[in-house]
Amino acid sequence: MGILNEEGRDILRASDGSILFDTGPAPGSVEDFSGRLRRLLPKGWFPSEPQGLDEDAAPVLAALLRGFGAVLAGIWQLMLECSQQMRLSTMSGAFLDMAAGDYFGEGGLIRQASETDAVYRKRISASLFAERNTRQAVTNAIVAATGVQPVIIETLNAADCHAFGCATSPAMGGGCGYGAAALRYGSLQGGQFFVETQLGKAADLATVCRAVDQTAAMGVTGWIKVKN
Repeated sequence: MGILNEEGRDILRASDGSILFDTGPAPGSVEDFSGRLRRLLPKGWFPSEPQGLDEDAAPVLAALLRGFGAVLAGIWQLMLECSQQMRLSTMSGAFLDMAAGDYFGEGGLIRQASETDAVYRKRISASLFAERNTRQAVTNAIVAATGVQPVIIETLNAADCHAFGCATSPAMGGGCGYGAAALRYGSLQGGQFFVETQLGKAADLATVCRAVDQTAAMGVTGWIKVKN
């Protein structure tokens, strides 16, 4: 660690009068690597490194070592950047898009138009830990995609389809039945459900379909009706 000097070789001091010391080149810089390489050379073969404001007695050697140092510094910088892309909390740019493809499949959770890394990262994280396979999970996924509360109808759910009624006695089936308004047919076979929603803020119908497909239980069919 050397003492910092001004251009006139006077000692450089802080505002309180204390001497300022040179802590050396920044780790991973061209100067850092060229200095490391120079210190590995056999002693006595070349002049020593200059101290303070002294001129380098081996400028050609210094230039060659700086060339090697520039290559190593570039590799060092690439390593630092790659290390940031190994965690969801720090990755950015195209690495976020690739992570979404790894987690949710191609096109499973694509970046929206003009969506920033911070917003996209938050959506990815929320989707990784989101509830799945339940009615509420499908509802939440559709609301996230469209911003609209959907109507979900399960054919085995009596609260959705009620019992059979008729036009003359519509109240018998809870207000739904043959010839009645808002008629919904139930089924004892199950394995399917219906969704009625609006497109809302979703880019297209495919966005809504992906939200349902990624959330509903495997083997269950979802029929989707989307209104503009």
